[in-house]
Amino acid sequence: MADETTNVTTEETPEVEETALQQTVTVKDSGPACKELTIEVSEESISDRIKESYDQLATDADIPGFRRGYAPRKLIERRFGASVKDDVRARLISESYSKAIEDEGLDVIGEPDVKNFDEIELPETGTLNYVVEVEVSPAVDVPAFDTFEVTEEAFEVSDEDVTKEIDSMADRYGDMASIGDGEVQEKDFVQAHVNIFAGKDAGEDAEEIAHHHGVYILVNGEKAEYKGHVVGIVVEDLGKQLAGKKVADELRISMTGPESHEDEKIKGQDITLVIKIEDIQRVAPVEMDKLITMLGVESEDDLKTRIKEDLQQRKEREQQSKKHDQLREQLLEKIDFELPEKVAGRQIARNLQNQAMQFAYQGMKEEEIESKLADMRTENEEQARKDLRLFFILDRIAKDNEVEVTPEEINGRIYQMAMMRQTRPEKLRQQMQQSGEIESLYMSIREQKTLDKILEGAKVKTA
Repeated sequence: MADETTNVTTEETPEVEETALQQTVTVKDSGPACKELTIEVSEESISDRIKESYDQLATDADIPGFRRGYAPRKLIERRFGASVKDDVRARLISESYSKAIEDEGLDVIGEPDVKNFDEIELPETGTLNYVVEVEVSPAVDVPAFDTFEVTEEAFEVSDEDVTKEIDSMADRYGDMASIGDGEVQEKDFVQAHVNIFAGKDAGEDAEEIAHHHGVYILVNGEKAEYKGHVVGIVVEDLGKQLAGKKVADELRISMTGPESHEDEKIKGQDITLVIKIEDIQRVAPVEMDKLITMLGVESEDDLKTRIKEDLQQRKEREQQSKKHDQLREQLLEKIDFELPEKVAGRQIARNLQNQAMQFAYQGMKEEEIESKLADMRTENEEQARKDLRLFFILDRIAKDNEVEVTPEEINGRIYQMAMMRQTRPEKLRQQMQQSGEIESLYMSIREQKTLDKILEGAKVKTA
């Protein structure tokens, strides 16, 4: 019995141990912030990976007529040979590329471009050779921080500022109500069905690019130069065109789509917006006593004190933001380098999200943020390239100065934004996680901390 028990085998099998990859890599410049890597994987490494794959199959494969782990090697090779070669080929390309990037210390941005990927074959003998092109962070030379100079403006919060903020809060907490047969006025919200057609002065038979139901449009007046946005598209005189309209009225706007729009059928193309008004809603400001109760303060004086403190903090953040803007301009003036060619489009989207974070931190209302972002989408390629240059400059400074963002800082910023939006922090965090905005928030905080780091060494004068 003892002899029988010593021959018992279990279904558990050890994992096949990988051998170190052997390869040679040649790197050369292939354009602005772009590298071309020629990678040659040794014949020995190819043989090792093939053997490892077959060894793993020998222990895992279920082949009729044989116990698992006891099928003949030649049978396994005949049955799985083609798939093993495909798997090893893909695995070697991925593994050798990752090793090359790490060994060469390249800071890669974007996805690699493997040349003639479909034509790369695993050789029967000899080495595996392929060429891959990657975009890398450009080389950035940063001057000493004491060469920067910013101006700081003095400010104070007046009683008039407090009154305006209270009026704004009364509107914000007020009730929206349909006005029935009334006419559109400034500050109204128009609920509409919006169609976008291709072409100038397009008719209903034109190509429909997009349609949106239940769109809310804020009607801006003279203070905002009547500018408004519809589904992310800026219309310069939208407030004027909507004024006086009623429910069931239709407004047709022929225009050129913004150059930076993500839809190629809209980007820089003649389009026609058709806005069919479904409802007109107007805010009835909340009364002071109710506002006091809602905000949890004791009296109108307490409310004014709280508002003044909040405005003071907001002004301080605005002042810091203005100093940051001055630094951004000087960074672009002092530092020049060539950009990777393919990353501008990706960076535009990232910049918009980062800017939205900064606007929210400054206390802007959601409709104001959307309006500003819509304006930014119309910026030309030159501005996008400036933003991209600034991203690489600040990224370099952040790395050189070990600027990090802690989870506590992210939570603190979410709490501040939630208070400004009058919502719960946990609800806002969940929304940001679902929309992928947490990473943008991280980048926004990192950028601000980097600019603060420069300010520590910069010359600051008071206007």
